[in-house]
Amino acid sequence: MPKENLEEKENGVSKMASQPSFEKMPGFHRLESLWMIEYKAVSREPMITAPAEEEAKIEVEKLLDKRLAKTYPDLVPLIFEGHAAFSGNAVKGLFRHLISSQLTNAGVRVCVQKVKLGGKKEQPPEGRTPQCRPEDPCFVCTWFGTPSRQGALHFSFLKSVKPFKEVLAENPIPMVALSDEFMGVSERAFLLVVPLKPGTEFRGWIKGENLSREIIGAIKEVVDMSKAGFVQFGALKTRGFGAMELEILSVEKYSTRPFQLEKKYAGSDLEDFLKECQGEYHRLLRPAGAQRQ
Repeated sequence: MPKENLEEKENGVSKMASQPSFEKMPGFHRLESLWMIEYKAVSREPMITAPAEEEAKIEVEKLLDKRLAKTYPDLVPLIFEGHAAFSGNAVKGLFRHLISSQLTNAGVRVCVQKVKLGGKKEQPPEGRTPQCRPEDPCFVCTWFGTPSRQGALHFSFLKSVKPFKEVLAENPIPMVALSDEFMGVSERAFLLVVPLKPGTEFRGWIKGENLSREIIGAIKEVVDMSKAGFVQFGALKTRGFGAMELEILSVEKYSTRPFQLEKKYAGSDLEDFLKECQGEYHRLLRPAGAQRQ
């Protein structure tokens, strides 16, 4: 991390210096534009969308129609309206984590909410600041919200295009944990996992209010990370599960006086627009001295 970005300290906590400015949101009291970003996600590896309830495990066991080493599988995908799904909360959390971490590494102010700290004396990790003041939110809080204020981004459920029965893997995967001392199977550490097949396609959308080009560029940055295999959803991510490749399909901007579609970006227009937005986001990631260049 560039040294000049973390030179000052306040009350023992690093204070960001020479911060780049970002486009401020007008506020929820003034609705200037509405946005709809449609995207798809395709699994590159087996996928577990979420640990499920017992009823789902029973349903999956019936679909497999095989004799298992256990009464029921331990981990099966989340089923929502007949499709495999991720909740919007899970998708939002992944985007927030990746964008926050990237901005932190660039020396850009990113706060830590009080609810995330264990006690009064616990300080934010290096590179992060204490919780933002309501009148001066950081980039991440501006768009993703805080415990007391909703964000300007709204994430839909991410649902499989095909019905759940068609994307479920045919054979469960055994997961065995080994004892460090004896290199043998640890007690109660045998799991049966029934994931989704690689190549499963999901569709979803991200809605936004008064979005800036910078936050749209940040979303595109996560999409680019996914194409290189660095975006993972669901459980068992360190054990060969969860890699997803994302693709933005279209972006729609709506004006509000009156409400009407102002512009739909698709095809080459979409590519050019996303490139411009990503350039604005990259400006935030430059070292402080390079901001004015």
